[in-house]
Amino acid sequence: MIRDFAVPAGCAPARLGPGAGGAWTAAHWTPPELAALAARLAGGGAAALASVPLARRLEVWNQALGALLDPESEERRALVPALVATARLSPEGLSEALEIVLGGWLGEEAERLATRAPRRVEAGLDGVVLAGNVPGLAAQCLLPALVAGRPLALKSSTSEPLFAPALVAALARREPALGEAFAAVSFPGAEPAALDALLAGARRVLAYGGKEALAGLGVRLGARLVGQGPKASVALVARDVDTLAVGRALARDVALLDQRGCLSVHAVFAEGDARELAEALAFGLAFEHRRLPPGPPDPGALARVQQWRGAAELGDALIGRLGPLEGTVVLTLDARFQPSPGLRAVRVHALSVVGDALAAIAPWRGRLQGAALAGAGALELSSALEALGVSRLAAPGRLQAADAGWENGGIDPLRVFA
Repeated sequence: MIRDFAVPAGCAPARLGPGAGGAWTAAHWTPPELAALAARLAGGGAAALASVPLARRLEVWNQALGALLDPESEERRALVPALVATARLSPEGLSEALEIVLGGWLGEEAERLATRAPRRVEAGLDGVVLAGNVPGLAAQCLLPALVAGRPLALKSSTSEPLFAPALVAALARREPALGEAFAAVSFPGAEPAALDALLAGARRVLAYGGKEALAGLGVRLGARLVGQGPKASVALVARDVDTLAVGRALARDVALLDQRGCLSVHAVFAEGDARELAEALAFGLAFEHRRLPPGPPDPGALARVQQWRGAAELGDALIGRLGPLEGTVVLTLDARFQPSPGLRAVRVHALSVVGDALAAIAPWRGRLQGAALAGAGALELSSALEALGVSRLAAPGRLQAADAGWENGGIDPLRVFA
């Protein structure tokens, strides 16, 4: 049975129990057990990593990640049924999410990152606090640590506690020394004593989460914290495009991960015939609903979407005949940007000139992550978007397919723990 933890031999907690529905084994950690785990990693993790040549580390990484991507592997088959539930995605949605989130983090992309990694392995321990909205997120932290030789303690969200330990266990299964350098655990975020025990000795802590959660961590960790807070993404579309093709591609950027990722598109700024693009986007979302059915909706988000749709209907701005779980497209002349309520809901802002989008999103400087760009006029805005803090630019349909070289939030992955 899969577990919500992966730790060095002898570091498992005394008390175990069933996970939700009995689908996995859950650990119940005490602060002394977590402190002992952190001491074990800090004391011997760097030496364990140094004992494995970099080429071998990359080989093991590709094997482990490849197995979790392979629908026929035993590790993938053991993980997916429970991960579907914790990730709150449909089986089809989870499969595509893993392909997109992990596909750019192995093979040549991993090797390219490794060529920039420092060759000096330092003793000590770093930490990661993961959010639960994106399954596979742990890979973006583990690969830089692996190639740079940095021992790492990962604390998963209790809402999605399974992927990180599955990846750590897959690495250790193929190269036991790596099991002495990495650990993945999960416990409620409201247990500050447990968090302090795990991370008290960490040099740097990379944390993903909401504004309040990161503020609380900032109080506890001070300058050691590297925060990745909530961000949203947009699309800019110039008039010189194939509207149907662009709308279809943007629907994928909206639907992936049920619009819960920082690279999920929430708004489209369209030059020219914005209604035609909105209709193409609605058509694309209907197709995505059949191809990638959504997971179970959050009741609060569904209520917000229903209110959003009601207001749009009153203003004759609701596009298409989509049900609330298929997606929502709203056409507006108001250029002001606001993230949508989620569940594949998106605004299409009609603009005379696509460059007007810059003023609309400027108040969100530092809270924007990506932009899908279509058409020459949109591509010309790349530098201005980067100046607003947008860290990823891509063609429609490819926004969420980031690779190992992506500077999430503008931070070089190899410098997070520097």
